[in-house]
Amino acid sequence: MRGWVDLHCHFIAGIDDGARTEDEGVRMLEALYAIGFDHVVATPHMRPGMFDNQKRDLTEAYARMAPRLAQSGLPATDLSSEHYFDDVVFSRIVAGEGLPYPGKKAVLLEFYAVDFPQAVDRCFSALRRAGLLPVIAHPERYQCLWRSLEPLERLVDGGAAALLDAAALVGKYGSQPQRAAEAILELGLYHAACSDAHRPDDVKDVARAIKRIEKLYGADECEALFGSGPKALLDGQLPD
Repeated sequence: MRGWVDLHCHFIAGIDDGARTEDEGVRMLEALYAIGFDHVVATPHMRPGMFDNQKRDLTEAYARMAPRLAQSGLPATDLSSEHYFDDVVFSRIVAGEGLPYPGKKAVLLEFYAVDFPQAVDRCFSALRRAGLLPVIAHPERYQCLWRSLEPLERLVDGGAAALLDAAALVGKYGSQPQRAAEAILELGLYHAACSDAHRPDDVKDVARAIKRIEKLYGADECEALFGSGPKALLDGQLPD
Protein backbone atom coordinates (compact mmCIF):
# COMPACT_ATOMS: atom_id res chain seq x y z
CA MET A 1 0.00 0.00 0.00
CA ARG A 2 1.05 3.60 -0.55
CA GLY A 3 -0.16 7.01 0.52
CA TRP A 4 0.25 6.43 4.24
CA VAL A 5 0.94 9.25 6.69
CA ASP A 6 3.20 8.98 9.75
CA LEU A 7 2.09 11.56 12.32
CA HIS A 8 4.88 10.92 14.84
CA CYS A 9 8.55 10.55 13.92
CA HIS A 10 11.88 11.82 15.25
CA PHE A 11 13.96 12.12 12.09
CA ILE A 12 15.30 15.66 12.65
CA ALA A 13 18.96 15.41 13.58
CA GLY A 14 20.48 16.48 16.87
CA ILE A 15 17.45 18.13 18.47
CA ASP A 16 16.20 15.46 20.91
CA ASP A 17 16.61 11.71 21.47
CA GLY A 18 15.84 10.98 17.82
CA ALA A 19 18.21 10.90 14.85
CA ARG A 20 21.76 11.76 15.87
CA THR A 21 22.90 12.77 12.40
CA GLU A 22 21.27 13.89 9.17
CA ASP A 23 22.34 10.63 7.54
CA GLU A 24 20.53 8.67 10.22
CA GLY A 25 17.40 10.81 9.79
CA VAL A 26 17.46 10.27 6.02
CA ARG A 27 17.85 6.49 6.46
CA MET A 28 14.84 6.54 8.75
CA LEU A 29 12.77 8.30 6.09
CA GLU A 30 14.00 5.93 3.37
CA ALA A 31 12.89 2.97 5.45
CA LEU A 32 9.46 4.50 6.10
CA TYR A 33 9.01 5.26 2.40
CA ALA A 34 9.88 1.67 1.55
CA ILE A 35 6.97 0.32 3.63
CA GLY A 36 4.35 2.71 2.26
CA PHE A 37 4.65 6.10 3.95
CA ASP A 38 4.47 9.00 1.50
CA HIS A 39 4.14 11.73 4.13
CA VAL A 40 6.03 11.88 7.44
CA VAL A 41 5.57 14.59 10.05
CA ALA A 42 8.56 15.38 12.23
CA THR A 43 7.56 15.60 15.89
CA PRO A 44 10.64 16.49 17.95
CA HIS A 45 10.11 16.83 21.68
CA MET A 46 9.13 20.04 23.40
CA ARG A 47 9.65 19.05 27.04
CA PRO A 48 11.12 21.58 29.50
CA GLY A 49 13.84 20.14 31.71
CA MET A 50 14.58 17.29 29.31
CA PHE A 51 14.44 18.72 25.79
CA ASP A 52 14.35 22.49 26.20
CA ASN A 53 13.15 23.12 22.68
CA GLN A 54 10.97 26.02 21.76
CA LYS A 55 9.18 26.67 18.49
CA ARG A 56 12.11 28.59 16.96
CA ASP A 57 14.64 25.87 17.85
CA LEU A 58 12.59 23.20 16.13
CA THR A 59 11.85 25.33 13.09
CA GLU A 60 15.54 26.12 12.64
CA ALA A 61 16.58 22.46 13.05
CA TYR A 62 14.04 21.39 10.41
CA ALA A 63 15.26 24.13 8.05
CA ARG A 64 18.85 22.91 8.41
CA MET A 65 17.79 19.48 7.16
CA ALA A 66 15.65 20.83 4.32
CA PRO A 67 18.26 20.29 1.55
CA ARG A 68 18.56 16.60 2.47
CA LEU A 69 14.79 16.17 2.69
CA ALA A 70 14.33 17.25 -0.93
CA GLN A 71 16.24 14.30 -2.37
CA SER A 72 14.44 11.58 -4.31
CA GLY A 73 13.27 8.38 -2.68
CA LEU A 74 11.99 10.10 0.45
CA PRO A 75 8.45 10.84 1.62
CA ALA A 76 7.14 14.40 1.77
CA THR A 77 7.77 15.90 5.20
CA ASP A 78 6.31 18.48 7.54
CA LEU A 79 7.11 19.82 10.98
CA SER A 80 5.15 19.59 14.20
CA SER A 81 6.15 18.71 17.77
CA GLU A 82 5.48 16.19 20.51
CA HIS A 83 4.30 18.58 23.23
CA TYR A 84 4.81 17.43 26.81
CA PHE A 85 1.60 18.37 28.56
CA ASP A 86 2.74 20.49 31.49
CA ASP A 87 1.69 24.03 32.41
CA VAL A 88 4.60 25.61 30.52
CA VAL A 89 3.98 23.85 27.22
CA PHE A 90 0.20 24.13 27.49
CA SER A 91 0.60 27.89 27.90
CA ARG A 92 2.81 27.98 24.81
CA ILE A 93 0.23 26.11 22.75
CA VAL A 94 -2.56 28.45 23.81
CA ALA A 95 -0.33 31.46 23.07
CA GLY A 96 0.47 30.20 19.57
CA GLU A 97 4.02 29.20 20.48
CA GLY A 98 3.53 25.47 20.04
CA LEU A 99 3.83 23.53 16.80
CA PRO A 100 0.48 21.97 15.90
CA TYR A 101 0.19 19.62 12.97
CA PRO A 102 0.27 21.15 9.46
CA GLY A 103 -2.91 23.13 8.95
CA LYS A 104 -3.02 24.04 12.66
CA LYS A 105 -6.12 21.97 13.35
CA ALA A 106 -4.67 19.30 15.66
CA VAL A 107 -1.85 19.09 18.20
CA LEU A 108 0.19 16.10 19.42
CA LEU A 109 0.41 15.74 23.21
CA GLU A 110 2.58 13.53 25.41
CA PHE A 111 1.82 12.86 29.07
CA TYR A 112 3.60 11.83 32.26
CA ALA A 113 4.08 8.08 32.17
CA VAL A 114 2.11 7.39 35.35
CA ASP A 115 -1.13 9.32 34.88
CA PHE A 116 -3.01 12.10 33.12
CA PRO A 117 -3.06 15.46 34.95
CA GLN A 118 -6.20 16.26 36.92
CA ALA A 119 -6.98 19.27 34.72
CA VAL A 120 -6.72 17.35 31.44
CA ASP A 121 -10.46 17.50 30.63
CA ARG A 122 -10.61 21.25 31.18
CA CYS A 123 -7.42 21.82 29.18
CA PHE A 124 -8.66 19.68 26.29
CA SER A 125 -11.88 21.70 26.23
CA ALA A 126 -9.79 24.88 26.00
CA LEU A 127 -7.82 23.45 23.09
CA ARG A 128 -10.96 22.47 21.23
CA ARG A 129 -12.40 25.96 21.75
CA ALA A 130 -9.17 27.27 20.21
CA GLY A 131 -9.78 25.09 17.15
CA LEU A 132 -7.24 22.38 18.01
CA LEU A 133 -8.01 18.68 18.17
CA PRO A 134 -6.01 17.07 21.05
CA VAL A 135 -4.11 13.98 19.83
CA ILE A 136 -2.87 11.72 22.62
CA ALA A 137 0.52 10.18 21.81
CA HIS A 138 1.05 6.47 22.59
CA PRO A 139 -1.67 6.02 25.27
CA GLU A 140 -0.68 2.35 25.60
CA ARG A 141 2.48 3.47 27.41
CA TYR A 142 0.71 5.34 30.23
CA GLN A 143 0.62 3.24 33.37
CA CYS A 144 -2.84 4.38 34.47
CA LEU A 145 -4.27 2.73 31.36
CA TRP A 146 -2.66 -0.59 32.20
CA ARG A 147 -5.10 -0.75 35.12
CA SER A 148 -8.18 0.63 33.38
CA LEU A 149 -8.99 2.14 29.99
CA GLU A 150 -11.73 4.33 31.49
CA PRO A 151 -9.62 7.54 31.45
CA LEU A 152 -8.90 7.10 27.75
CA GLU A 153 -12.51 6.25 26.95
CA ARG A 154 -13.60 9.42 28.75
CA LEU A 155 -11.15 11.61 26.83
CA VAL A 156 -12.03 10.03 23.49
CA ASP A 157 -15.75 10.42 24.22
CA GLY A 158 -14.99 14.07 24.94
CA GLY A 159 -13.51 14.59 21.49
CA ALA A 160 -9.82 13.70 21.77
CA ALA A 161 -7.94 11.39 19.41
CA ALA A 162 -5.69 8.46 20.34
CA LEU A 163 -2.53 7.68 18.34
CA LEU A 164 -1.07 4.18 18.48
CA ASP A 165 2.70 3.69 18.50
CA ALA A 166 2.56 0.68 16.21
CA ALA A 167 5.72 -0.93 17.56
CA ALA A 168 3.99 -1.48 20.90
CA LEU A 169 1.99 -4.26 19.23
CA VAL A 170 5.14 -6.33 18.72
CA GLY A 171 6.50 -5.85 22.23
CA LYS A 172 9.00 -3.05 21.69
CA TYR A 173 8.14 -1.44 25.05
CA GLY A 174 7.39 -4.59 27.01
CA SER A 175 4.40 -6.80 27.74
CA GLN A 176 2.17 -4.30 29.57
CA PRO A 177 2.17 -1.66 26.81
CA GLN A 178 1.62 -4.44 24.30
CA ARG A 179 -1.42 -5.75 26.17
CA ALA A 180 -2.78 -2.23 26.54
CA ALA A 181 -2.30 -1.55 22.82
CA GLU A 182 -4.11 -4.77 21.95
CA ALA A 183 -7.02 -3.89 24.26
CA ILE A 184 -7.31 -0.32 22.95
CA LEU A 185 -7.21 -1.58 19.38
CA GLU A 186 -9.84 -4.20 20.12
CA LEU A 187 -12.15 -1.54 21.58
CA GLY A 188 -11.70 0.66 18.51
CA LEU A 189 -10.38 3.61 20.50
CA TYR A 190 -7.43 4.35 18.23
CA HIS A 191 -7.95 6.93 15.50
CA ALA A 192 -4.58 6.45 13.78
CA ALA A 193 -1.20 4.77 14.17
CA CYS A 194 2.36 6.02 13.77
CA SER A 195 5.98 4.91 13.83
CA ASP A 196 7.38 7.09 16.66
CA ALA A 197 10.68 6.08 15.05
CA HIS A 198 13.87 7.38 16.66
CA ARG A 199 16.35 5.22 14.73
CA PRO A 200 16.27 3.56 11.28
CA ASP A 201 16.01 0.10 12.85
CA ASP A 202 12.78 1.12 14.60
CA VAL A 203 11.05 0.92 11.23
CA LYS A 204 11.52 -2.86 11.24
CA ASP A 205 9.24 -3.05 14.27
CA VAL A 206 6.69 -0.84 12.51
CA ALA A 207 6.72 -3.17 9.50
CA ARG A 208 6.17 -6.16 11.80
CA ALA A 209 3.29 -4.35 13.50
CA ILE A 210 1.66 -3.56 10.16
CA LYS A 211 1.77 -7.25 9.24
CA ARG A 212 0.25 -8.16 12.59
CA ILE A 213 -2.60 -5.65 12.21
CA GLU A 214 -3.28 -6.93 8.71
CA LYS A 215 -3.30 -10.54 9.92
CA LEU A 216 -5.67 -9.83 12.81
CA TYR A 217 -7.96 -7.20 11.30
CA GLY A 218 -7.30 -7.07 7.56
CA ALA A 219 -5.88 -4.60 5.07
CA ASP A 220 -8.77 -2.17 5.57
CA GLU A 221 -7.74 -1.64 9.19
CA CYS A 222 -4.16 -0.89 8.12
CA GLU A 223 -5.49 1.68 5.67
CA ALA A 224 -7.67 3.23 8.37
CA LEU A 225 -4.84 3.49 10.89
CA PHE A 226 -2.07 4.63 8.56
CA GLY A 227 -4.00 6.27 5.72
CA SER A 228 -7.46 7.72 6.19
CA GLY A 229 -7.15 8.10 9.96
CA PRO A 230 -4.05 10.31 9.97
CA LYS A 231 -5.42 12.36 7.08
CA ALA A 232 -8.62 13.03 9.02
CA LEU A 233 -6.64 14.15 12.08
CA LEU A 234 -4.63 16.57 9.97
CA ASP A 235 -7.97 18.09 8.96
CA GLY A 236 -8.92 18.39 12.62
CA GLN A 237 -11.52 15.64 12.29
CA LEU A 238 -12.05 12.37 14.14
CA PRO A 239 -12.26 9.48 11.66
CA ASP A 240 -15.61 7.73 11.35
